[in-house]
Amino acid sequence: MKKFRPYFSLLAEVKGRFALAILTGLLAGAAGGLGLPLMIDQVFPMIFESKKTGGRAAPPEWLMNTLDFFGWQQPEPATIVVAACVFLPLVMAIRSFASYANTFLTNRVGLHVLEALRLRAFAKLQTLPLSFHQNHREGDLLARLMSDTTLMQVALVRVASDLIIQPATFVFAVVAMIRLSSQHDGMGVVFGALITIPICVLPIRSLGKNLARRAKKLQAKAGDMTATASENLASQQEIRAYNMEQSQVNQFETDANFFTHFNMKVVKYKAMISPSVELIATIGMTMAIYQGAKQGMALESFLGLFTAMYMAYEPIKKMGAISAALNQAEASLDRLEHILHSEDTIPEPTQPKKIGKAKGEVRFRDVNFSYDDEPVLSSIDLVVPPGQTVALVGPSGAGKSTFVSLIPRFYEVDSGALELDGFDIRDLQKHELRSQIGLVSQTPLLFTGTVAENIRIGRPGASDEEVVEAARQANALDFIEQLPEKFETLVGQRGEGLSGGQRQRVAIARAFLKDAPVLILDEATSALDNKSEEKIRESLAKLSTGKTTFLIAHRLSSIQDAERILVFDQGRIVADGSHAELMQTSALYQSLQSSGQL
Repeated sequence: MKKFRPYFSLLAEVKGRFALAILTGLLAGAAGGLGLPLMIDQVFPMIFESKKTGGRAAPPEWLMNTLDFFGWQQPEPATIVVAACVFLPLVMAIRSFASYANTFLTNRVGLHVLEALRLRAFAKLQTLPLSFHQNHREGDLLARLMSDTTLMQVALVRVASDLIIQPATFVFAVVAMIRLSSQHDGMGVVFGALITIPICVLPIRSLGKNLARRAKKLQAKAGDMTATASENLASQQEIRAYNMEQSQVNQFETDANFFTHFNMKVVKYKAMISPSVELIATIGMTMAIYQGAKQGMALESFLGLFTAMYMAYEPIKKMGAISAALNQAEASLDRLEHILHSEDTIPEPTQPKKIGKAKGEVRFRDVNFSYDDEPVLSSIDLVVPPGQTVALVGPSGAGKSTFVSLIPRFYEVDSGALELDGFDIRDLQKHELRSQIGLVSQTPLLFTGTVAENIRIGRPGASDEEVVEAARQANALDFIEQLPEKFETLVGQRGEGLSGGQRQRVAIARAFLKDAPVLILDEATSALDNKSEEKIRESLAKLSTGKTTFLIAHRLSSIQDAERILVFDQGRIVADGSHAELMQTSALYQSLQSSGQL
């Protein structure tokens, strides 16, 4: 239970509904645990004749007072029977209504808990560094966000509600047992029934531990299966191109078989809890029956006591089910807390500085960076003045993409400093720093929505006229005007419905609208044909005018007009100059060009 306590704070916003849910649960518990046994003990004898006495029992004082309240001072026997018969469905009606209200309210509260918990985890994912996302499969994170939060919701709501309702029902039932036993000299019967209650805890604890271990494996396999399916659905073109359909089916079948195996383990241990408790309870009730018979109790005296015993054991059985739910949810909580408690390795500054609108000077001061202790960049010293266009070239894995990823602080430098206009970027809020930087990547991501909405990501408050102007500057206006709904045309997930060149121009229009002083172009034309590349090169040339631009490219046509070219090799800048200068001084640059890598 300790692991769940921090999350009960999620109930604070709906404490009114939750309190009402608890009250209705208590009412249902009282009606069942106390009301039913007393009704059976006191109402049935007024309705049915006793073989021992040959007549019906006299109505109790509370019934006579009730009839007197409604004007029947001396009711006929038939009236008493009718009144007695009405009380039993009345108690059941109260119990049924209270149970319904409790179920409705706890589910309403539960949906709030689910939403809040899922939002908390989703919000945390937005703040965790890119390295966290790169180290986790997308589908596994999706499973944690969806299925694990759902199991957490079930546990929180059920525990928060039943830990009050079920003990209350038990207490009311024990009160009824004690009261009825005192009236019918049945304390030995009560002792025989209660002595087995502590024994019921044993299977709950033992089976619960086994359930928890299997549940952790189950949730991990659920994450694997979701990850496999997510990866498959995002890669349908490649799967068909390489005839991978059957191998993908085989992989999914393997994951599904493991999932089914551990699911059945969880089902087995969960299903064993209630029968185990019922068996122990039956032994206890049998002992009570024997003790009652030994003491010579009449059947009509024993029925109410027996009902109270049954109502006392029922909450224990449900507490076993709650324990099972908690153990299963604990496995989900461990997976969810991996997100919630993951450290943001790129923290916000405690006393952030304000930079305003940056001019665009970027300076690296002896910067070193590594991935998992593997050096990627070493001793980078560099100053890029405002407005300069710098091309980055070098063999694959030389560190070019990592170099530009450090500028918006997607990753944190291991040592040294990276400055923007003389400000260490670690002293700037991440939001403010990234507002100074525009990014156009090789495969720009468009979100589900209209073309206008995707362009307006660059500056959410932009007017329609500014969106149109950004599209014109990006050479995107012509094709947008030919779309069925023009700027209001919906694009699918990841930009489905648009060609690669069209998606790229929408992304460039987005960057035009943002108008950031620093611009990163990461292989922005490498995946395009020559005709599309020429149009986009024109757009990029306009976009980079007056901006400090970092350009990663493998085509000579894209880099030879750059004012400055940096040559990377094994995480170091080994050459720095113009195209003409590097052709004279850098053997690596010459090799890249002659081998067709430029």
